[in-house]
Amino acid sequence: MSKGTNSNNKRQKKKSFRCSNNSGIINLSNLVTKADSNLLLDKKQLVTALRSDFSEGIKKIAINAAIKIIRDTWKQPERAEDKAYVEEVAAQIVESFTTELKDNTELKSIANNVLSSSEPQLKSIVPVPSSAVMFSSMEAYTRKELWQKDTEGMAYLQHRAKGNPNNYIEHYICSPGDITMLPWNEAQQIIDKFGFTTAKLHLIFAAHAMNQENPWQNTFNLKASDIIQEFGWDKNHKKLKAEKLLEIASTAFALDCLLVKTVWVEGRNKKGEMVGSVPIGRMWNVQIRVSGQLNLEGKINNPDEVYITIQPGLWTQDFLNRAGAKSREALYQFGYLAQQVLKIDPYHDELALRLAIHLTLDSRVRLDGKYKVIELLEIAFPSTVIEQARLDRRKAYNLKQRWNSAIKLLLKLGWQIAFDPETYPESLRPNSKDNKPKGYLEKLLCAKLTIKPPAPIPELIASKAKPKVNRSQSKKAKDTQPAHVSLTGSQVREARIAKGWTQTKLAGFLSVSQKFISLIERGERAINPQIAVQIETLLKI
Repeated sequence: MSKGTNSNNKRQKKKSFRCSNNSGIINLSNLVTKADSNLLLDKKQLVTALRSDFSEGIKKIAINAAIKIIRDTWKQPERAEDKAYVEEVAAQIVESFTTELKDNTELKSIANNVLSSSEPQLKSIVPVPSSAVMFSSMEAYTRKELWQKDTEGMAYLQHRAKGNPNNYIEHYICSPGDITMLPWNEAQQIIDKFGFTTAKLHLIFAAHAMNQENPWQNTFNLKASDIIQEFGWDKNHKKLKAEKLLEIASTAFALDCLLVKTVWVEGRNKKGEMVGSVPIGRMWNVQIRVSGQLNLEGKINNPDEVYITIQPGLWTQDFLNRAGAKSREALYQFGYLAQQVLKIDPYHDELALRLAIHLTLDSRVRLDGKYKVIELLEIAFPSTVIEQARLDRRKAYNLKQRWNSAIKLLLKLGWQIAFDPETYPESLRPNSKDNKPKGYLEKLLCAKLTIKPPAPIPELIASKAKPKVNRSQSKKAKDTQPAHVSLTGSQVREARIAKGWTQTKLAGFLSVSQKFISLIERGERAINPQIAVQIETLLKI
């Protein structure tokens, strides 16, 4: 074929392209509405993908779109087979698509919002809500056997207060984006997705909610890659990063499906009872945005990042309300989470993880940390597990081995465990090599131990607990100047340096900013009594 013929063909292709139904102008709206509905992506996802530089992916999409335009919109099926012509149309699509997208100020604003405001990773020890709602939701995620079907066929889980049976919390299941309760069969499909990954992500959401002034009004963003590190999954090289990101996204969607309703009254005061009753609503409102290269269908199968936007549910207005607690109109109950709990592997150390989660929440209530073994096992397992162990020697042995393994791991992770010498003899303890005495399982179940989270969590909890003072002593207390009022900034600085802590580390334990510690040490900020007690406890002043 001569050069002249080639030149004529090229001119003819361009002419045909310009004379098409779009009059030579391919804009984003024409492209998307006429070519491929799969390109109508969520704006935030689209910008996230664009800013991740999906140049190759967009070329493939453009080629696919070009073929559809030529064949279906311009009614030129024979030209759709011409590779060179298709590539020329695709190039025009790419140019129009990317230019319009990048120039869209609304999308730029969204992108900046999504990608630049993610919360930092959790510190080694962080405050975490520990109200009754946290206990009940943990049961919902990790105790599937507690879910029931009500008289109307709906799935529900009910948690009643031990001290007051009139107080209860109920959980239901809904679909993402809807609060309509699902019937039993449909709900079971979501309940089956619950588990320890869900429980861990729930703890992460709750810890970040502590940082919000009014959680029920605020939203915050998390990166799934940060969560992967907090779970310790970055050490697992058997799975690709994209697979881990998608698992985090799937777990976050499951959290979006849990509803909560509370009927809760606590304490009495001059204003009357503190009512923490919340109508049915979500525990967490969750939105997912995926960043990565688009495939030919306009979807992201191998994400580079997953962004999770969370808005805590209305339950936080009654159970995680700092200002409301001061006026005795709401609760603000919290303990402390050691980040290492999130790294416990449920596949190998399920009992250790169950115990760590429960004790993390319960340490605010059970300050002395004293338990019976059977009490902890009944919290961790269905009662049938213990009953079967009582009847079957092999199951009894397996239960004791699981208990011993869990206690060993918690000791290794720095949990403070002391065995009661009268009820927990050496022969029953985890490292004992003695022969098991007759009736060892019953003796183990009745054994007592003290178990507390790693330091300095017990000290932090003790420092914020308000001791009860008799009225006869209160007048004397007012006249007695507490020792901590003389605490100076230089003392804090010297004690901190002697302990080898940075200002940031001390601030993390106190749930204050590093700048606040700096001001204290420079003598530019007064130390209130509550902070002073915590500093004295942590730095052993």
